[in-house]
Order: sequence, then structure tokens, then C-alpha cells
Amino acid sequence: MAIAARRRSSARLEQHAALREADRERAPRPETGAFETLASRIDSAGLRVVGFTSALLGEGVSTVALGTALALAALRRDGTLLIDANWIEPSLTGDAGLGAAPGLADYLAGHADLADLIRPASSRLLFLPIGDRDAARPALRPLESFMASGASSFATVVVDLPPLLPADPFVMPWAPLLDQLFIVVRERATPLTLVRKAIARLGADARPQIVLNRATSA
Repeated sequence: MAIAARRRSSARLEQHAALREADRERAPRPETGAFETLASRIDSAGLRVVGFTSALLGEGVSTVALGTALALAALRRDGTLLIDANWIEPSLTGDAGLGAAPGLADYLAGHADLADLIRPASSRLLFLPIGDRDAARPALRPLESFMASGASSFATVVVDLPPLLPADPFVMPWAPLLDQLFIVVRERATPLTLVRKAIARLGADARPQIVLNRATSA
């Protein structure tokens, strides 16, 4: 029964990866080839752990994180782990039909083993849903332990994070653990002043990179 449930969730995530139709205006589709281009940049730089956030909700962060994870899994041909760490709006978990499943928060709370939480999304991509968000909040020390032990076996780790301005306490603990943090900015939609404010939240030592989401809502 558990195996059948995992297969259903995997199929849902694969369908979502092929074409994320739900709520197009809020999470628009980037241009074709953008994921492969970004994955190539990440691979060329030798980055292993990357995270995606934004200034505000509705920038398409989850779509970019998923597409980039799939592209990296295909490019590197090694195990890639996609983590839903969006404590505000865990859309990847919801789209996979895993809203009631245990996940990252349960692991951080010490309620479950990581091996029991990770789901297959494709032949080389594995997915860690968010789990019970009331069980734990992200904090530096538990996340350090998670990255040093549980996630250490993966060649690539992609983290889908909530937006900085409304939810920086859920983003900041991840920042020192990432090789690179990307801020997704929706073209001709996100006010530049808010992008600058989000970058300032990260501190003077932060070196985030901007991903311009040239998306259409049609």
C-alpha cells in the first residue's frame, strides 16, 4: 500500500514537472530552455547546494526550482535531491499530492528517518516534501546536521525557499549552508526597490544571484 502511494505521488510530481498548469498567473512558465541554461551555469561553477527564493510571493520560485532540479539531474546524471522548504506556501508538496505526508519538518523535529521521507520524482531526481510545518521550524544547527548527514549522499541539492520579505526567518538559516542563493525576479513585475530590500535582508556578506523569470501567464 505504501509503495502504491509513493508511485502515485511520483507520477503526480512528474506530471507537474512536465507542465505546471495550476495557477498560471501566480506561478508562470519561464521560457523554454531557461532551466537548462541555469543548470549549465550551476554545473560550470561546480555548485552542489543551491537555493531559490524571491522578494515576494508569486515570482515563480517553485517552478524555477523544480525545472532547474530536473535539468541538473539530467545534466549531471547523478542523484539530485529537491527539497520543499517553503514554510509559507509549499506548492511543490501540494502539487505532488503529499500535503499530509511527513517530510523535512518531521525530520528536523526528530520524528522520522530521512530514508522514509524521500520520494522518487524521476529516474535521477528525488523529492523531500515539507511535512508537518508545525513540528519544527528551520534553524541553523538542525539544518547543519541535516546537510552534513542526511543530504551529504546527494551530488546535487536544490532547495525551494519562501520569499524573503514576508518570511526571512524561514530563509536566513539556510543561507550559510548554500553554495549559491538565487533570487527569482519576475520580469516587468517585481519592483526593483523590493528586490534591493530583499538582498539587504541577507546582509553585507551575501552574494545572491538574480534569476530573471521571463515568464508568460498564457
